[in-house]
Amino acid sequence: MIKALSLLWTLLLSVIVTAVSFFYIRDGVAHGYPFSYAKDSVNPDGTLGYSINYFSVIFDILLWWLLFSLVWLIIKNYVLELD
Repeated sequence: MIKALSLLWTLLLSVIVTAVSFFYIRDGVAHGYPFSYAKDSVNPDGTLGYSINYFSVIFDILLWWLLFSLVWLIIKNYVLELD
C-alpha cells in the first residue's frame, strides 16, 4: 500500500523537474521538456518576456508525477519490499 505522503513527495519532485526543465531551450525559442510550454515574446514596452501555456505546464507536472509515482511504487513494493 502506498501512502499519501510518498505521493506528495513525488508531486514535489515533479514540480521541481518541471521548473528545472523550463531552462531547456529547443531551437532557441521554446522552453520546457518534454513539452514546449513557453516561448519568447515581446512585451508592449519592447522588453523580452515569455508567453506560457499553463495547460502544458499542468500536463507536464502530471506526466512527471505519474512517472515518479510508478517508479516509486515499483521500487517500494518489488525491489525493497517495504510495508
